[in-house]
Amino acid sequence: MSSVASRRRRVVLGAIGIVLLLWALLAGRPPRSTLLWHEVYNLGHIPLFGMFALVVLEMSRAGLRRLPPDSWIHYGIALAATVIVSIATELAQLDMAGRQAEVQDAFHNIIGGLCFLGLRASLDTRLWQPDRSRLRRWVAVGAAMALLISFWPLMSLGWHYGMRAAAFPVLVDLDSRWQGPFLGSPRAHLDKVQAPAGWQQRKNQKVVAVRFYAAPWPGVSVHEPYPDWSAFSRLRLDVYSELAEPVELILRIDDARHNNQYRDRFNRTFTIEPGLNEIGVSLRDVADAPAGRPLDIQDIAQMILFTRRPEAPFTLYFSEIWLEQ
Repeated sequence: MSSVASRRRRVVLGAIGIVLLLWALLAGRPPRSTLLWHEVYNLGHIPLFGMFALVVLEMSRAGLRRLPPDSWIHYGIALAATVIVSIATELAQLDMAGRQAEVQDAFHNIIGGLCFLGLRASLDTRLWQPDRSRLRRWVAVGAAMALLISFWPLMSLGWHYGMRAAAFPVLVDLDSRWQGPFLGSPRAHLDKVQAPAGWQQRKNQKVVAVRFYAAPWPGVSVHEPYPDWSAFSRLRLDVYSELAEPVELILRIDDARHNNQYRDRFNRTFTIEPGLNEIGVSLRDVADAPAGRPLDIQDIAQMILFTRRPEAPFTLYFSEIWLEQ
């Protein structure tokens, strides 16, 4: 009787665990503050559904008494449940406000279940014949490697953040690999090229040619520049133009509290003349720009370089954007 009661308790506790895990998935909301936290949230599906698979495994062993506890069938049931629930939870998010179903999330769920079950099986010596010890080690190594590969995007993003910090007070370096995840170019094209012949300060160096298309608000967005600018007094950038006529370039700076209103950020329009344009912006002007509050230069969230709808496409050349004392 005590054995039966113990099995029932395991099944009930497993069911409660599954409900809590699924509630954590469906009730949680992905953070929008930074790329890093968003990636952490997405990859959190792996351990979440890894735990789900282990809970189902224990429920199967406790509830299916006709099967021996060391049967591989329990692992098959746990994996099948993980696949079914992974697909079901993503489909359930199709009609949920603020959520969207993603194939990548379902993939992470299944990888989590498969890897955790693989590691658990490699530790369960009852499953293996003595002559299968080498196979058991390969299962452990394979599951561990699959987990490592699954978390590679997070480690790679960590490298980009580290390089961003190392480059500071350079805020933007368009021709460097570390800048990639933080860049967006709506209705514009970026191309690494040799500096124009007239840009003597950059002779024989690489710069970035930004082609602004004839479309509404083409430009380059820099998400999550290094956020704390408080130790500096000016923002600097050089822009080179081979055009025969001046063109407009607009600089926008947002802090983390920005409410998406025009009057709640820094906006300044520059006239880019033919040749080299050395642009400087006082950070005091940046801080004083929003109406009704100071812009927090210790928590900068975004910079955008763009123009209004041009009549025809045009190209400007950029190097770095940096801060000065």
